[in-house]
Amino acid sequence: MQEITRRLARYVVESRFDSLPEAVRHEGPRAFVNWFGCVLGGCRDISLDTAQAALAEYCGPPQATIIGRGRRTDIINAAFFNCLSSSSQAYDDTHLATIAHPTGVTAAGMLALAEHKGVSGRDFLHALILGIELQCRMSRMLVEPPAKSALGMFMTGFTGAMGAAAAAGKLLGLDEQRMIWALGIAATQGGGFRETHGTMTVGFVRAHAARCGLVAALLAEKGFTCSDQSLESPRGFAAYADPANLAVVTDRLGEHFEVLGTAYKPYACAIVVHPAIDVALELAPRVAGSADSVRCVELVLHPLAVELSGRTAPVHANEARISASHWAAATMLYGKASLRKTAGLDADSDGYVLDAAVVALRGKINLRGDPALGRDEARAVLEFEGGRKVEAHVKHCRGSLARPMTNDELSEKFRDQALGVLPAASVEELMAQCWRLDALENVGAMIRRFFAVAP
Repeated sequence: MQEITRRLARYVVESRFDSLPEAVRHEGPRAFVNWFGCVLGGCRDISLDTAQAALAEYCGPPQATIIGRGRRTDIINAAFFNCLSSSSQAYDDTHLATIAHPTGVTAAGMLALAEHKGVSGRDFLHALILGIELQCRMSRMLVEPPAKSALGMFMTGFTGAMGAAAAAGKLLGLDEQRMIWALGIAATQGGGFRETHGTMTVGFVRAHAARCGLVAALLAEKGFTCSDQSLESPRGFAAYADPANLAVVTDRLGEHFEVLGTAYKPYACAIVVHPAIDVALELAPRVAGSADSVRCVELVLHPLAVELSGRTAPVHANEARISASHWAAATMLYGKASLRKTAGLDADSDGYVLDAAVVALRGKINLRGDPALGRDEARAVLEFEGGRKVEAHVKHCRGSLARPMTNDELSEKFRDQALGVLPAASVEELMAQCWRLDALENVGAMIRRFFAVAP
């Protein structure tokens, strides 16, 4: 049996920020800026209202800020609520090889811990990168051939807590043995399934993983034990795949970094929907705001995209975020006006979901999969009454690794979401500090400054 748990724990404990390649250190702030913008964009979502109404009376002492809500709570619940915020709009990052969403789960617990204990920006970024690394490597263990696992498994729920535990454990200064325990405790709490997509619970899965990872690190710090082979044992985490790809977990560990395979979304919906949006943008000028003359639309995506976003008749915003047909219809009808610059928050609103013209055009879309297409690729054929056809093809959608969002685009995405929460001047100053996180002496002080909450 390959030694996985100990090797990962040792790597996290012994890793030094200066040993990370420059490209990896550069990606840390990009991941954080993207995530923190998503927290601000989602902090007023109804799912947060509902969760806080349910849990407020059970929360502990005011140790950390619930971003954008004017409240403080214990660090465990702060991690939960802030990750729920960043997940609520389906706008957070995606590790493309596994469809895991690593940064939110990892960063939420870290931010709460940093505010409570005081952590430098440099240490924060280092732990963030390590947490992303572990979550994505464990996700690859479950999905990368010869590994086989059920498509219905929500990967972030299964592996996110381990990334969060590794990151929090790094900030807490856990030694190798306690890091082993933290990873094992986190692994025992993994779970989640894709049937939750289209409901508030899709964000809960991520938020719960963030909370579980932080709890795991705190327990391990105090000596709460777990197996030394929790990840690789046939009776451990590896049992979630048949077989599990153990080799990929430690392959080129410390040389190849998964954060470089993480994509940031230009549109607030499932990553597999993005190719449909971009190909629809190519066709939008031909539709010109009216579907009356359209006979049908053939929309062709990678089969996985069809499997995960094949809802043809969403009835509310949560369902719309996983509907390629909805986003294609809304985009063809309203073009970039429906996408609100780079953010794309409008087209998943209930107003667009119930818009009569969008509903009519959705009904004319024939969605099918083609395994010859890449996951970031789409083809479409628009046929009008009378037989005239217009074709469009997008080889790589925006936000893919081939067409990644630039720093300027990530800044605009951050700005677009934050302006609903903070004054414009504060948005610019906060964003500048997020980009220069490695220079901050105290990440928690930054949070308290911009989100001051009365005792």
